[in-house]
Amino acid sequence: MTAASLRSVLLLAILVLACAPPRGPAAPSADPNASVVVPYKVAGGGEIRFTVKPRYTVGGPVMFDLDISAGSEQVIGPLSGIVLESDLVGEQTVRHLGPGDLQTLEVAPGARAHTTVTWDGKRDDGFAIPAATFSLALDFIVGGANERLGTTIEVR
Repeated sequence: MTAASLRSVLLLAILVLACAPPRGPAAPSADPNASVVVPYKVAGGGEIRFTVKPRYTVGGPVMFDLDISAGSEQVIGPLSGIVLESDLVGEQTVRHLGPGDLQTLEVAPGARAHTTVTWDGKRDDGFAIPAATFSLALDFIVGGANERLGTTIEVR
């Protein structure tokens, strides 16, 4: 076999292997059950981070982590919050979260704090929420200014 023939055969083998399908299913790019981190930059170089699950169960509590890193400004909160449901009629408030529902943190400049927020998965009238996508917004004071920050909650 000549050198030219050998190169042709080798090139053909490489092309065949390159065009062959993969040997198994592709690995998923991300864990579908991994928590989702939603960060917000706030005044003074601080950050407030919501860490939520990708989905919650109907009839169960909705629990998520809240991490606050105060920059040069004090951060106080969460003070209150609301849960909104969007549908064809529009956006409706289904739950108000007050001081009894939330652990308010006072984070001094340069400090960090953590809390877990728990919403019982019920409406203001006490009935369980249906399977849907909700917006949850919490109120904070950052350096004397009011901030409303939130995340999306999927209930299935």
